[in-house]
Order: sequence, then structure tokens, then C-alpha cells
Amino acid sequence: MLPIYLTLCWFLGIWLAAQLGLSPNPWPWLGGGGVLLLLGLVGERRVNLGWLAYVGMVGLGCGRFLLAQPIIDQNHIAYYNNSGQLILTGVVITEPDVRDRSTNLRLQVETLQLPGGLTLPVTGLVLVQAPRFPETTYGDRLEIRGELRVPPETADFSYREYLARQGIHSLVSFPRLTVLAHEQGSPFRHLILTVKGQAQATISQIIREPQAALLTGILLGNDKGLSPQLQQDFRTTGMTHIIAISGFNIMLLVGVLLKLFEPLAGRQYGAILAAIGIGLYAILVGGDASVMRATIMGMVYLFSTRFLGRASFPFASLFAAGLLMTLFNPMTLWDVGFQLSFMATLGLMLYAEPFSQAAKNWVSRYLDEKTTQGVISLLSDAVLVTLAAQVLTLPLMMAYFGQLSLVSLVANMLILPVQPAVLVWGGLATLVGMVLPGVGQMLGWVAWLCLWYTITLVQALAQVPAAAVPISLSPTGVFLIYLLIFGPTWWYRQAPERRERLWEGIQRNLNQKIAVTATLVLAVLALIAGNSQPDGYLHLWFFDVGQGDAIFIQTPSGRQILIDGGLYPSVLQEELGRRMPFWDRTLDIVIATHPDADHVAGLPGVWGRYRVGQLITDGSEWGASPVFDALLQAAADQGTPVHRAYVGETIVIGDGVRLEILHPGAMLNQSNRNENSVSVRLVYGKMKILLTGDAEQAGEAAMLQSGRDLQSFLFKAGHHGSETSSGSQFLAAARPQIVVVSAGKDNRYGHPHRDLLDRVAGQGAALLRTDELGTIEIVSDGELVWIQGYGR
Repeated sequence: MLPIYLTLCWFLGIWLAAQLGLSPNPWPWLGGGGVLLLLGLVGERRVNLGWLAYVGMVGLGCGRFLLAQPIIDQNHIAYYNNSGQLILTGVVITEPDVRDRSTNLRLQVETLQLPGGLTLPVTGLVLVQAPRFPETTYGDRLEIRGELRVPPETADFSYREYLARQGIHSLVSFPRLTVLAHEQGSPFRHLILTVKGQAQATISQIIREPQAALLTGILLGNDKGLSPQLQQDFRTTGMTHIIAISGFNIMLLVGVLLKLFEPLAGRQYGAILAAIGIGLYAILVGGDASVMRATIMGMVYLFSTRFLGRASFPFASLFAAGLLMTLFNPMTLWDVGFQLSFMATLGLMLYAEPFSQAAKNWVSRYLDEKTTQGVISLLSDAVLVTLAAQVLTLPLMMAYFGQLSLVSLVANMLILPVQPAVLVWGGLATLVGMVLPGVGQMLGWVAWLCLWYTITLVQALAQVPAAAVPISLSPTGVFLIYLLIFGPTWWYRQAPERRERLWEGIQRNLNQKIAVTATLVLAVLALIAGNSQPDGYLHLWFFDVGQGDAIFIQTPSGRQILIDGGLYPSVLQEELGRRMPFWDRTLDIVIATHPDADHVAGLPGVWGRYRVGQLITDGSEWGASPVFDALLQAAADQGTPVHRAYVGETIVIGDGVRLEILHPGAMLNQSNRNENSVSVRLVYGKMKILLTGDAEQAGEAAMLQSGRDLQSFLFKAGHHGSETSSGSQFLAAARPQIVVVSAGKDNRYGHPHRDLLDRVAGQGAALLRTDELGTIEIVSDGELVWIQGYGR
């Protein structure tokens, strides 16, 4: 069981790294984790240090996740998102995803031409949503003329996160496309895809639709030919798993290949040829997470049975597959197909035999042994195996798909028995049809009958009233359900005498165990605390607070400044909690740029959680707005000094960081308080960041007339990117390379305004938006800069 526990710790490390927002340097985690793993494995028997191995695997998982994070700088194509019309060249590196009216292409970008005509070598992947025609194939070198943008998000699905886990951070929709050359990819992959194309064409020729589309999905992993309604029917009935390539397909193929190769090449060489065969099949069908999981397990089975001469330990095979896949790409852990496939296989291993035995014991009370055996044989694959697989997949399916199928059990019982025939006859018809179309069509009639039966039942059961009921399940709910499942499962699987020993072991040396546990907890806290220490860099976060502003600054030695707090206190507190060390309850400076609620409504609650050293305002007094009054009251209650900002002041923060006050002046604008916004330039070495709150034309004109230096690497667009802020003259004076817009997704004001976007593009600056990227982090050593978007 040690490899299984170590793999679980590896998964935990990957997940923790994603949740905790760790320092991007992976090497301390990889180095420390490797040392602890080695010490734990060596000292497990001698000095009872086996637990160090588990801690080490957690560290290695953290390090592997951090190592996989891309560096998005001037050499990465995503750096140029939202930079206007660009010209890209690159090669299509995967099979085109052909839809009814469009084709999705994954382009490995080679060069980028900026609006000014400058051509740069760049790296990275871009998803190109191209017209359906003219057709594009794998290996084509393309020229793309269009606008790079961040993939979108909705309330139900984050396309941005989905693509990011596949290494794609940029999207181009329906650009001008020119094919520059063909066959620029791997000749081997060209050959594989040519065979796949011939197989798809053969299926279309020998079987009619929609049965042909279903067989293409079952055999080749391409279900795009199914109509949206039929796909919905499969979801409603809980039968989508038969479309996906699964372990059933792989193990059936293993059996066929062994029968074919072992008589010709012998036991071991036959297994090698079978392994090559399932590897080629995995490439043929696209190699998604569920396919690779099944393929690795199939190869482990072949190695253990044919080379080691013993049956494989299925749990070890499953977890080995998970470890290898997440070692290659840690983002696989979030792949829905991987999660469902992994949990379904684990469910089969844990529950299929107990369910079968329980059913046999119950049926045997009423029937004789022979009849009982027949009933159990009938129920096993159709009902009991389905139940075993769904025990662990059901929580995930409810969470991801938002519904619970009430007809799933009946559907599986009626449909699963014919699926082996679909695979055998459909595969045979396809292979023969590629050589002898007439014979293949006759064989295809049998497959068509099974496919017709499958589709007819799916469509009929989907029409049953309340076939599926909507349900909402949060990640916390999923976690609690799995606790309720795995706790009794683990206890049940222990032998009675072992359960007694476990209980006695729990009670033995309880005080020492509590002390060890407390030590581990303190060690974890110390590890987190160490990771939370200032890293010698300047950090600035533009928090994703919706339609509002909230900016958090941390200096190289850890001093902290909060500029505005957005509209929602809970959102601000969550963001601060993520960025600040868990023990830290102080803020050096809070700046309230002006009294509008979308800037200061989140601030009064800060005083209830943190000691604030100083509050800086635009000089507005009591009565400016109810929420501003609450802010002033919170500061007064804590005894926080309040300072009115004046143009010309410089606030020295320390560590070489300073804030230059650019606005307001002595006289405040009485008709538009946006024009009084506290505007500052943050300076650290060569890094200069300009922050102007909601200042509009009058405020910007005053800053221009003051003659003060406005030039900055980064400028946060005034008033959330409105038409009346960030004027052309002001942008020309600031000369930013990056412009950040803090605005709410689909806000009713239309921010950022089209005119602002045009002005930024005319300036040649890159545009970053919180409504697209979520919270945006800027990291600098005073010379270089790193930028990270954290998603929404």
C-alpha cells in the first residue's frame, strides 16, 4: 500500500500548490521533497521515519505544479493578448477539431508581427477558432491575422481555466487565415491521422447517421458528429460513459492483440507487440486523460503478467497511472475525464466484488444455488458493476453537470449488455471496410442494429418525466460525500482482527501521537509561514473585485499598502487573506482615493481585522457619503491617523519604494468628486506604476499642467476604462507599456469603453483586464517584471 499512499500525497501536493499561491520557485520544494522522501524510505524500518516520505511526496507534488507554470513574458504569445490586430505564423500541432460551422485549431506560434510592423520570435500555443472552410489539416503552417484575447468565462464554465490547463492562454476568433505550407508536422503523426481519417470515412460509408457518429465516438474518440440534442439525451440518461474511450475498450483490445500476437511471437514478445498496439490506438483516438489512464494500466498488466509471471495489483496499476500522468502534466489532476475515469475504475476495484457477494447472499435466501448463480451472472455486468462504478463518479457528475439522472440504472441495465457487440462488430466492420467496403458494410449491419438499439433506448428514456433532476453540489459538498464514502469503505476492508488491532493501536500511546500530530501541524504552519515571508520583490495585485478598484502592494521587506477596497467587503477580505501571511494583522497604509462606494465600501471592515498605520484620503470630510463616514468612523475608533493627500508629497515606504502624490491639489472639485481622486506613482528602481483612481479629464489635465514626471511602465486606466478618462494626451505623457483595467464582467456601464481600447492600442500598450484575467499580480525586482493572472 506504500506506493498508493505516496501517490495520494503527490496528488495532495499538486492540489495544495494550486490553492496556496506559493512562490513560483519550484526548486526548494523539489529538493526538499526529494531529500525527505529518501530519508523516509531509508529510515522507515530502522527508526520509524516513514512519515517523512509522505511529507516529501507532498513537497514534490508542490514543486512539480510550480515547475509546470508558464512564464508569460515578452517571449510568450499570451503577453500580447488584447494588443489589437496582430499577424501570427505557426504550425497546427494537433488534429483539427471540426464542428458544424467552425474548426478549432491549436497553433504552435513561431513569429508575431506587431501593429507597428516589428516581427518577433515568440513561443506558446493559441487556440484559433477558424471558419469551417477552407479545410485545414494537421501540420499546416498558417498566417493568422486577428486579435489575440483571453479565453472567455461564464457563470457556469471557465473556458479560460479549461484551456490554461492545456497550456493555452490566448484565443483568436475567425481571423484571416492563409496556408503557407503543408505537412510541417511529424510524419508519423501524419500517418496515424491519415489512418484515422480513412477509418472515419469508412464508418460514414458503411453505416448511416446518427449510428455512424456514435460508432465514431465509441471507436475513435470523436463524438463531434452527434447532434446537440442526442448528446444531451446521453447526459440525461447517464450514458455518456459509453461514448468515451475507456478501460473496457483498451482491455478488449489487449485481449484481441494477445490472441493475435502470442501464437506468432511468443508470450513476452507478443506482450510487447500488444503494448505497442494499444499505444498506437491511444495516439489514434487522441490520447485524452481517460484513454491514457486505461492505456498505462493495460501496459502495467501486460508487463506484470507476461514478464513478472504474476497477476498485477490493480490498485497499484491505477495509482501508478495517475502518478505518471500527473508527473508528465500536473494539470491532468483537474481534467474531468481523468477524474471520472480514475474514480470509476477505483469504484470497480473497491465495490464490484462486495456488491456481487452481497447480492448473492440476499438472492440465495429465496432461490436455489444454480438459479442464484444465473441471476447474479445476469445482474453482474448490467447492474452491479454499474453501481460499483457510479458510487465514486456520482458526486463528480452532480458537481460538474448539475444534474442527477434517475433513469441511469435502468439505462445501463438495458444498454450495457450490447456494448461488447458494438465494439467487436463495429471494429471488425471498420477494419474490413477499409479494405473490402462491400464486406465491411455487411458486417456493419450487425453493428448498426446494436447502435440503433442503443440510440433508441437513450432517446426514449430521456423523454421520461423527471429523467434527470437539477442539483447543485459545491466542492465542499463533494469532499464531504467522499469522506462519508471512503471512511466506512476503509474500515470495512480491514479484517475483523485487524480492525480490533487498529482500534487498540489508536488508543495506545495516545498522548505521544497527539504530540506528534501537533508537531506535524506546527511544521506545516512553519512551512506555510516560511513561504509567506517577503521574497525581496515588489508585489502589486489588482484584485478582481468586480466593478470597482482594490490594489494591494507589498514591498520587498513586507510592508503593505492597500489602495481602495472595492464594493464587496467579503471579496476584499478573501483576497487579502490569500495574499497576506496567515498571522499578519497589520497594514501600513490604506489609501481611499475618493468616497465612491465602488472604491471604499470594502474598507471599513478592514479595521475590524487589521491594525492600520495610516489612512490617506482625498480630503473629503464627514457627510461625503454614508460609506465614507463609516470608513472615517472605523479609523477614529482604532485611533488611526488620517492624512489628506497633496500634490508634490512623496511618501517613502522603505526598501527603495516610494509613492509620489500627483493629485489632488489644494482646491477640490465640488461638482465631480471623481476628479479629486488620490493619484500616485509607485516607484521602485526602474519600475514605475501610475494609479489615478477615477480621475477624469479635469484631474488628468491638472496632473499634466503640474509638469511632474508621469512616465510609467504600467498605468491603471482611470475610472475603470471609461470614455472620459485616460485621454490621449495623458497616455502620451505616461507612455505606458501595459495598461490595466479594473472592471466587472459584463458591467452595465460598458467598461472598458471602445474609445479607451482604441487609445491604448494606438499607444502600442498591452491591455490587461480583471474582468478577463481575474486578479492580476505584478512582481518586480526594480529591473524586470513578471505578470500573473489568477483567474475568475
